[in-house]
Amino acid sequence: MARQKLKMSLILMAILWTVVMMAVPTSATLFYHGHEASNLPEQEVDIQMGKTIYSMSCIHCHGVQGKGDGGASIFIGPYSHPRSNDFTAGVFKFRSTESGHLPMLADLIRTIREGIPGIMPSFRNLGEEGLLQVASYLREAFIQRELPTKTTIKYVDHVGPYTYSIESAQRGKNLYREMGCPTCHGDNGKGSGEPLLDIRNLPIMPADLTRPETFGNGIPHEDIYRTIMTGLDGTPMPSYSDAFQGREESAWDLVHYILSLGER
Repeated sequence: MARQKLKMSLILMAILWTVVMMAVPTSATLFYHGHEASNLPEQEVDIQMGKTIYSMSCIHCHGVQGKGDGGASIFIGPYSHPRSNDFTAGVFKFRSTESGHLPMLADLIRTIREGIPGIMPSFRNLGEEGLLQVASYLREAFIQRELPTKTTIKYVDHVGPYTYSIESAQRGKNLYREMGCPTCHGDNGKGSGEPLLDIRNLPIMPADLTRPETFGNGIPHEDIYRTIMTGLDGTPMPSYSDAFQGREESAWDLVHYILSLGER
């Protein structure tokens, strides 16, 4: 019991420290731009400012070298998935690019801005400039490769016949079975109850689709569509873009069925 209380106290301290540090980069930006930045190219200024933000707000979980081994990371998932991402491995769950590809810069910015429910807080208070700066730093310091600027995944607008309806959700229920989703997520969407393994051979539980508030890649229709089409690299969740090729609009039916599970 004492060890459990100590662990909880340390977790709370790590969270509080992150929250406090999230408020600091604004003043740090002013200092940096006002003093040391005058002799540096604009892009280099942004990267250096991104390093400052990373050191204040990200290093506690993702570590000095971006390997996901920061001091607070042990409290996230010491023996199971998820863990803080190792940026140097080049494997990213949350992308709008095809499975196996690096994310776009916009994908990194979206994840930093929105956070990951129950795992990583939102850093939207950095503002668009700060978000771009820290994402640019991740690319230059840890990923060290050019990021894609567009995706070949076909996106169909969520309009017209693809809007939510009972009929669409029913079609999605049939697709849910056709695509083999119950194998991992169960017939009722609550998960099969059996852990799988991620890329690090850590146990990972299939998502409980009846709890959309836990979806790491976002709750809105468009976020679920993106997850289906791109998959979540590093986990057993594959991309279904090939399965929906030529009938991409049908993916919205599956989105609607998944959302209907959360209403039960």
